[in-house]
Amino acid sequence: MASPTVTYSTITTVLKISDFGDGKYDVEEVKADEASFPDLHSGNRKQIEFPLPVPGMAAVGYYDVDDKEIGLYFTIAGTQVGTKYTAGVDSGLNVDLNIGIAHGGVGIFKKGNELKGKYSIGVGIGIFSKSYNDEFHILDL
Repeated sequence: MASPTVTYSTITTVLKISDFGDGKYDVEEVKADEASFPDLHSGNRKQIEFPLPVPGMAAVGYYDVDDKEIGLYFTIAGTQVGTKYTAGVDSGLNVDLNIGIAHGGVGIFKKGNELKGKYSIGVGIGIFSKSYNDEFHILDL
């Protein structure tokens, strides 16, 4: 097995701060545009989003119809966590997770003429842990 390429990511929240003068400010979180990865390919994309069994966590991404590419990133409470992951639809995309109280994997893959999702995630610690497994239809290709 080849050695993996390792990338470190931080959790970043982007804030818009409006200064109205006289000591009045408005601080607002700027959400990631969950349907777009503006630096990638054709732009002919279908949005993918599905909740995960970790409270407040979801998988968000796209299927690029023209380039036959899939992309995915994770959110917690609507804020992007880590980086985005991409792969060709024929090879599929699998991401192993080991974050805090959640561990396991999430994937998107082609099966026949459909794009499917799957996860196998353990949530919790010790006797308070529970495993969740699911495979589901995302969209027709």
